[in-house]
Amino acid sequence: MNSAPEDRAGALLTVDLAAVVENWRRLKQLAGKTDVGAVVKADAYGLGMAPIAGALLAAGCTTFYVAHLDEAVTLRAALGRTPRIVCMHGPTSGRTEPDFAAHAILPVLSTPDQIKAWRTFAARNNLLMDCFVQVDTGMQRLGLTEAEFSAHMNDPEAFVGLHPLALMSHLACADSPSHPLNKTQLARFTSALSTFRLKFGDARGSLANSAGLLLGAPYHFDFARPGIALYGSAPQNPGPDAKPWPLVPVVRLEARILQVRRVDAAAPVGYGATVLAPDGAKLATTSIGYADGLLRSAAKAAYGQLDGLRVPVIGRISMDLTTFDVSAVADSAARAGAFIELIGTKHTVDDLAREAGTVGYEILTALGARFHRRYLPAKR
Repeated sequence: MNSAPEDRAGALLTVDLAAVVENWRRLKQLAGKTDVGAVVKADAYGLGMAPIAGALLAAGCTTFYVAHLDEAVTLRAALGRTPRIVCMHGPTSGRTEPDFAAHAILPVLSTPDQIKAWRTFAARNNLLMDCFVQVDTGMQRLGLTEAEFSAHMNDPEAFVGLHPLALMSHLACADSPSHPLNKTQLARFTSALSTFRLKFGDARGSLANSAGLLLGAPYHFDFARPGIALYGSAPQNPGPDAKPWPLVPVVRLEARILQVRRVDAAAPVGYGATVLAPDGAKLATTSIGYADGLLRSAAKAAYGQLDGLRVPVIGRISMDLTTFDVSAVADSAARAGAFIELIGTKHTVDDLAREAGTVGYEILTALGARFHRRYLPAKR
């Protein structure tokens, strides 16, 4: 093609790698001696796993967390053999253990079957296999139940051939600091880790995600697993008990204006004719929609920024198009080819999430593949 990718794209997504690194450094400063890793699952929350992990590795991050084995293998190819890569979903019992070993991926073992299969693989290959072991401390999701954990601790054969580097669990309510389940889970995990260390004296603990780091030093343990905070989204819900954290914005999303028109007489806008544009309104239709991750639920409250002014969405968000009321913007700025900023310093990921009735996680991971992506380099 003769045209540039940014000229063909309907929207531009800019990711500031220096900001990601700075957010990681701030979390690391908060956590003291704790190993602060980086959760880069779901393509680094939609922002690009390889460039983000590469920038963090260059900055000194040595532990990376993903969900699926394919993610882990892709990340290993991008980063080389040096960093620790932890796959939180663990192996498919009896099937994928050789792939974990071949690519030096650390599995998180969350069920008795996974532990047994990893132990069997270790015995078959006469190897001592590293791993993480997960216990459930109150989320009813992944991890050994209290009874399963107790049974494994009392079984001298349960971990033969395995070298558990860490015991881990996951906080259910860390985004709400005053929730009583936080202290309950902390107590349960502390007790389980003490028991675990009776058998594995060098085992470390891992409990804190982004929000967990803000709960304070008792939650930090040895391995922290921040994700959303790295990408500039607040890890705790707004409220009197949430701790402020000066995160650096990471993402900028801009949608191209395709057409600007004046409404000669009051008329409905978009599918379903749900909104009536007033007589004389100036409307800008942009090349972005729910196929690009702009959630339909945001239509009633979302807005963008154009020439320093708020411009609200008007009408429904469709698959490829979204219309904004730009009546307050000068014609010189509200024109075809210009860009309306949907995410940036004045309208953040969390702002858009609130308008859509969701969380920053969903906004980021929904970002589509049709954007032209630009990566601002991390400072060396």
